[in-house]
Amino acid sequence: MWTLSAMYFCYAYSIGIFLTWFPKYLNDARDFSLVEMGIYASAPLMAGVVGDMAGGWVSDRLLERSGDLRSARRIVAIAGFLLAAATIPMAVLANDPMVCVAWFCIAVFGLELTVGVSWAVTLDIGGSFAGSVSAVMNTFGNIGGALASVATGYIVAHSGWNPAFFILAILSFVAAMLFLRIDAATPLHRVD
Repeated sequence: MWTLSAMYFCYAYSIGIFLTWFPKYLNDARDFSLVEMGIYASAPLMAGVVGDMAGGWVSDRLLERSGDLRSARRIVAIAGFLLAAATIPMAVLANDPMVCVAWFCIAVFGLELTVGVSWAVTLDIGGSFAGSVSAVMNTFGNIGGALASVATGYIVAHSGWNPAFFILAILSFVAAMLFLRIDAATPLHRVD
């Protein structure tokens, strides 16, 4: 459960940046106007909606085909986190602002692939305690999101935007490695 919670902390810290700081990044670092910022700041979130739906769907199809719950959850989550980890640096380092936004769309798509799987794992391992498992995981996620909102301001003020986003790439990679230790097929508590 601690591994699941740590993974969700990494996810929520990362998505928190897109919910709170991304419009400011587009304005400050990419010189988007207020109108452009409004349009292009929503593009990664729209890609994320597709990722939300795709992640759960793909995981369920893998489960139907293989019958292997552990792999069905891991494959989707790890792929999503690694996709985000790889594309966030590409977005930050892109010279063209539109290419930057496109890479960020792919990154948020990858991050959001993991959400349905994460919540499914709380049911898989929690059983009759799924509510408690979900609550603990979500609490750690909220801590990550709150920390991201505050820490990013300090990071940007002292080091610039690039390090703030490189942290997201690192956290996405860490989340992928943590998911290697999450076994959706093993309940936390067995009722005999």
